[in-house]
Amino acid sequence: MSDRKVHDSRALKELIRERESLKRLESFPYGETLSSIMVYPVLTCKSDERVSTLSRQMAQKKVSSVIVVDEHERIEGIITERDILTKVVASGCQDIHSLKASDIMTPEPITLEPDDTIYNALSVLQRAGIKHLPITEKGKLKGIVTLRQLLNLRHPEPMSLIASVFRAETPEELAEIRGQIPRIAAQKLSLGISAQDIVTMISLINADIHRRALELVFKRLGAPPVDYSLFVSGSHGRMENLLTPDQDHGMILADEGQYYSNQDYFIEMTRLFSDCLNRAGFPDCPGYIMSVNPLWRKPLSEWKSQLWYWFNRQVDELGRYLTIMFDSRFLEGNKALFEELMGFAYGMLKSHREALIVLREEESLHRAPLGFLGRFITEKSGEHKGEIDIKRSGLIFIVEAVRILALFHGVTETSTIARIKELTRRGALHRDDGVFFESAYQILLHYVLKVQVKRALAGRQIDTYIKPEELTHYEQGVLKNAFRAITALQELIASEFGELVL
Repeated sequence: MSDRKVHDSRALKELIRERESLKRLESFPYGETLSSIMVYPVLTCKSDERVSTLSRQMAQKKVSSVIVVDEHERIEGIITERDILTKVVASGCQDIHSLKASDIMTPEPITLEPDDTIYNALSVLQRAGIKHLPITEKGKLKGIVTLRQLLNLRHPEPMSLIASVFRAETPEELAEIRGQIPRIAAQKLSLGISAQDIVTMISLINADIHRRALELVFKRLGAPPVDYSLFVSGSHGRMENLLTPDQDHGMILADEGQYYSNQDYFIEMTRLFSDCLNRAGFPDCPGYIMSVNPLWRKPLSEWKSQLWYWFNRQVDELGRYLTIMFDSRFLEGNKALFEELMGFAYGMLKSHREALIVLREEESLHRAPLGFLGRFITEKSGEHKGEIDIKRSGLIFIVEAVRILALFHGVTETSTIARIKELTRRGALHRDDGVFFESAYQILLHYVLKVQVKRALAGRQIDTYIKPEELTHYEQGVLKNAFRAITALQELIASEFGELVL
């Protein structure tokens, strides 16, 4: 563990107290991975085993399913209580002893992986109308989760919203679903659920809307002619969506020598996809970071060549491009394409450490809006005179500083909280500093989300400006401590890069 402490002890205590006071109720664990809850070992059988024997085993072990596997532990099918009721009992089968597992199993069941989220499991169960999800890794059975198990965690709101996403048939219906998010966020804030849990929920709902938009495109154009991998970046990639995210996505295509003969399909596909998202309430990215842009849509080999060029030629936009790439998260399609590209990207970063200096130079230009005497630095003129944009002049500074520190130490997590926790686990951050920075992030996120929700419900234009003079003395102190944490984090990064901290 790092023995360097950069936090202010008094500020740390006050931030922890405020963070805990804001979080009064445990939320449904939307962002947790299935590895933390899946059940293992799983009752399995071979395809030639007798159904009568399996029924007895299920009753003895008090389980509602059995997974049919081959000799290599790869899944061939699943048998559930419902299969036995409908295919054996209700059908009036006279000779159950002659039935084999292969006769009643559901072949090639839907599966997820251990690093998929609990929310994603709920989403899949809802839209597929099933109650059991085998968990596999590299094709082999690792565990299982059930709908009953998920419902017992904590009340998994908003189940109806999850279901409605995949019933939507138009972008306008998706927009109506998005329109419910401010109300849900307001309810959760009022209950004392943490802003981090709420933005995770928002991010996962938005991810499902992206998936549904893609399905609507495929209904119109047909299935893609080659494998693809759609990834999202920015706040989508970090799972830190607030109420007004724009589009940030790219696409990797399989190297099958067929892309250019099929490029008209992908041009139209990504155009329709971006248009659908736009109509659903996700504005076009101002920087055109969208798969409709050929810079962000290409075969895997060309992606690697492009990354090589960015690193070796130190292109003008290198800092921006790296920020996008290393905040990316797989969304849909062939995950192996995304994993291979990101493995290549981290390999390039490892051999081009000078690229981190580019990120550091951009980050060093930003300062928390706190003056020498501890006074807030507010806008001097214009419509926001006397106000502070606590997202762009606070929250984002923590996001970018933690990103740089994570990349410096080879951390591959994408969310800000996960990066802080992993840096602490590795000893790159002192434990108290990790708590200091995480608390500051959580509190700033709460203020940002609260401001956005208030404006949304009032029908006003959503922004993230606040007037410090309208805050209580206590709230002003909390905000100042969060800004002090930003300064401490930036000083830590400066020391990591061997710079003199004045």
